[in-house]
Amino acid sequence: MSEVILEAVDIKFSYPDGTNALRKVNLEVKKGEKLAILGSNGAGKSTLFLHFNGIYRPDAGSIKYRGQDISYGKRALIELRKKVGIVFQDPDSQLFSASVWQDISFGPLNLGLGEEVVVDRVKQAMSDTETTDLQDKPTHLLSYGQKKRVSIAGVLAMEPEVIIFDEPTAWLDPRHGREFMELLEKLSQEGKTIIISTHDVDLAYSWSDRIAVMYSGELIASGEPGEVFLQPDIISRADLLLPWLLEMHRELVQKGWLPPSGPLPKTREDLFGSIAAKRERRLSVL
Repeated sequence: MSEVILEAVDIKFSYPDGTNALRKVNLEVKKGEKLAILGSNGAGKSTLFLHFNGIYRPDAGSIKYRGQDISYGKRALIELRKKVGIVFQDPDSQLFSASVWQDISFGPLNLGLGEEVVVDRVKQAMSDTETTDLQDKPTHLLSYGQKKRVSIAGVLAMEPEVIIFDEPTAWLDPRHGREFMELLEKLSQEGKTIIISTHDVDLAYSWSDRIAVMYSGELIASGEPGEVFLQPDIISRADLLLPWLLEMHRELVQKGWLPPSGPLPKTREDLFGSIAAKRERRLSVL
C-alpha cells in the first residue's frame, strides 16, 4: 500500500464573513502520486490548498504530514513549507523581489543553504521553466505568463517533496502549457508528489493517477479518473463536462466501432490504437 504523505482529516473552515468554505473534508494524498482536484469556482479547492501549506488553520479537524498533525508555530511552519510548496493561481501574490534571480533565490537562501548550492538550484529551476533569459529582469515588468513561470521556478528551487499547483495552466499559451505539463511529468518521475487544481477535465483525466471532486466545500468523489468520470450524478452535480476522450469512446462504442468491454483510453494514442486494432480484426475476418 502506498504511503500517505499528506492528509486532511475532517477539515472544517469558515471565513470571517461566515462563508462555510470547507465542510468536513477528508482526503489522503499518497507519496509520489499525481492528484487532480476538480470543482467550479467556490468549491473550496484553493482553501484546501492553503490548509495543506499551513497558511490557513482549520476551525476543526487536522492536516497531517507523514502521519503527524502539523504544528502552527513559526519554526514548524518553515519546516513544513520546505516540504510542501504551493504555486498560487495569481503569480502577483507570490513575486515580491526586485529581479527574477532575487525572487527565485529567496527561498533557498532562507533555508540557510550555501551560495554554491543556491546558485545550482536557481539555475536548474530557471532551466526547467525556461526563465533563464529573464534572470536580470524586474519582476514587475514581466508578462502574466512570464510571472507564472517565475513563480513556479521559485517553488522548484526549494526542492519540496510535495508541490501544489493552483490552476497551473491558466493564462499560459498552448506551447508553455504543454511544456509545463512535460515539466510536471519530469517532476513526477523524480518522485515528487504533485497536486493540481484545474477546470480542464481533459488535462485532469489524461494526466492524473487519481481525481478528487469538490462541490460547495465538500469532497463528493475521489478515485481513478475513469471511475469518477463514469458517475453521471457526480459530473452533473459538480458542473463538470465529460473529457473528450471518454465522450468519443462512448460514441464509438454505441456505434459498434469499439467493443464495450475494452479498456478506457487514457491518451489520444490509446484511442487511435483501439480503433486501429478493431479495424485490423475486421480485416482479418474478411
